[in-house]
Amino acid sequence: MEKLKIYVTERIASILEKDAEGFEFFKKDGRTVNKNALLTNLIVNYHKSFTQQQTELVNFFKNKISSSVTVNEKALNGLCFDLCERLNERSAAPNGEKFDKLVSLKPTKESQPIIDYIENYCLMGRTLSEYFRSMFASYAALPQDKRELIIFRQQYEAVMRAIREKKRVFITTRRGFNQKIDCAPYDVANSKEELHCYVLAAAKSCSPIRLSRIVSVTQLAIDAEFTQSQIATFEKMKTYGPQFIYGQNDEEVLVELTAKGIDKFKRIYVHRPVPVRVENNYYYFNCSHSQIVQYFVRMGADAKIVYPQRVRDEVYNFHRRALDRYSKKNKQPK
Repeated sequence: MEKLKIYVTERIASILEKDAEGFEFFKKDGRTVNKNALLTNLIVNYHKSFTQQQTELVNFFKNKISSSVTVNEKALNGLCFDLCERLNERSAAPNGEKFDKLVSLKPTKESQPIIDYIENYCLMGRTLSEYFRSMFASYAALPQDKRELIIFRQQYEAVMRAIREKKRVFITTRRGFNQKIDCAPYDVANSKEELHCYVLAAAKSCSPIRLSRIVSVTQLAIDAEFTQSQIATFEKMKTYGPQFIYGQNDEEVLVELTAKGIDKFKRIYVHRPVPVRVENNYYYFNCSHSQIVQYFVRMGADAKIVYPQRVRDEVYNFHRRALDRYSKKNKQPK
């Protein structure tokens, strides 16, 4: 089959583009975004759920209409399909946006059989392009972490199956991300900003593995076991954010903020740690030290680590290295 041309709104096109990059779908050069690979996963993993949603909506219209008026079956189906498509268009472009951004879909060996099935059984009077426009709009309306669960559905379901059966798994990841991991999966958690999902697993340490970087999951015939210390760490990861590194010596951190720093803390939401208590301009935390460092280095002089010393040193050395680099004489590009 030749490439399909699907016209969507600018917002939907942008989300598809960002997801392809954010979920790290790249071509062999490691830099060029492979959007078609994302679309293939979307179609393979979402078509059943989307078609079911559409069928339920049509049946809802049919029941409501047929309970009030008498209409022959063919006319009723046509009317309900038209209502469904109109609703899809309004959902895709709630403010009257134009469908003027082209998304090209090249069928692959994974998506071709599903596209053939959709064309023969699921269109409900629409063209194939209209069907995919509605599907992409439905997908784009979801939060990013929910979209990630769709794109990597097989990996997610394999992990959840092992968790239910309390078994260890062998995970392979994309090149450059530890690649082969024998671990005991504890849970799947999303970041507080609803950006990514992480498999919380016990290997040599309590490690978060980003779902979008998992290639395959093989369940092992070995029971998954966790110490109380590991369980406590995993629960802390679920509370404060699974994307950070948690050590066994993550003691309390005290941060002193200026008035400007307090204002920044209120406004800068991404990766913001949750304080266990606040006393005037002193903020106390009991979370990952890596989260503290990554968050507060952005505030510069408006945040000072009071203790522990090793966290103070890490923030100090971060700013020291930046100062040293800026202190060197500039080299102009040739």
